[in-house]
Amino acid sequence: MESDSHALMNESGPTAPGGCVPAALEADGPVKSEANAAANQVLLERLVAMAHRYRSEGNLRQATELYWTLAENHPGTFQADAARAALLEMAASYERNEARHMARSIYERLLNVVG
Repeated sequence: MESDSHALMNESGPTAPGGCVPAALEADGPVKSEANAAANQVLLERLVAMAHRYRSEGNLRQATELYWTLAENHPGTFQADAARAALLEMAASYERNEARHMARSIYERLLNVVG
């Protein structure tokens, strides 16, 4: 009896010949790619929200670091665009508040970010 259930478990696994493997579990399946893309979008949205929250709470260093991560590591996404816009606003604020060196460093680094 025990050996029968063991054999049955081995035959019914996802690697058994003729076994049914959902498309999402296939290495290059389109469903998995779409699921990964959707999950990445959710993660990027949460990171943008977190950066905005840091900024509104006055944690400018944390906000700036997160904005740079989004802008530089995720080009071509809406979240990277939002991060670049926030960095540009921050730089303009530094410039208005006589912190021109901070503004300039952000402006120069933004020039190197591919959009």
